Amino acid sequence: MAIRLLKDPLLHFLVLGAALFAVSAWRGGEEEAPDRIVIDELVVERVADAARRLYGREPTRDELAELLEPTIRDEVYYREALALGLDVDDDEVRRRLIEKMQYLTQDLADPEPPSEDELREFFAQDPERFALPAAVTFEQVFFSPQMRGEALERDVEDARRALEAGADPLEAGDRTPLPPRFDAAGRDRIAVLFGDAMADALFAIEPGEWVGPYRSDFGLHLVRVLEQRPLTPRSFEEARSDVHALYAAERRAARNEAEYARIRGRYDVVIEWPDGAGR
Repeated sequence: MAIRLLKDPLLHFLVLGAALFAVSAWRGGEEEAPDRIVIDELVVERVADAARRLYGREPTRDELAELLEPTIRDEVYYREALALGLDVDDDEVRRRLIEKMQYLTQDLADPEPPSEDELREFFAQDPERFALPAAVTFEQVFFSPQMRGEALERDVEDARRALEAGADPLEAGDRTPLPPRFDAAGRDRIAVLFGDAMADALFAIEPGEWVGPYRSDFGLHLVRVLEQRPLTPRSFEEARSDVHALYAAERRAARNEAEYARIRGRYDVVIEWPDGAGR
């Protein structure tokens, strides 16, 4: 029973929570001698309680000691690494410390809910930010240069005539992971998948006709525009949820920048410019 208890992954997961608390306690309390590791009674009790609840009995001291040993091992290696200076000039350690500090200083909670007047004033400053962007709904048929070789352009032209005569687009081209139809797609999305030339064309050509081919990184495409939607302004009521989200995001960003400025103000920042720099 004891061996099964000590090897149970669920128990070790529960113990991990207590271990995290232990690390916090070691590094957040009074300064200890570098060669002394103290696991206080509260940490031991948390580990014992995890074992108690999972197995319905009191764990022995030997069992508790073995459950705590992985955490002790981590702390031993951690302190040895610091003693050897392994944290110095290590870009990965530096990056993780920066990320943790950014997390600790960021205001992750939603700010105080804004009033109706504040939201309306925020919207009125730049209503175009909340307009629905221009979008297009279209179909595309793909033709693979690898599969068709020298017959590619001839096959595309034959397919275009067949599509104009009413052929099924799903049977006219080659298989591709790209969907055959895009609904209300914005220009940026189209440009990423198909390139700027095709993105520009889809917003300029008349709906209803098969046109192309347009070349992408995948191959050639015939396209048919079904619907174009121009940039569409929205009223405050229509855009309310987006206004609220952007207002909250900008307030959080401003508070985060203010906190950074406060922390930065504690440092005397000296930039030793090389001769001729910035002139």
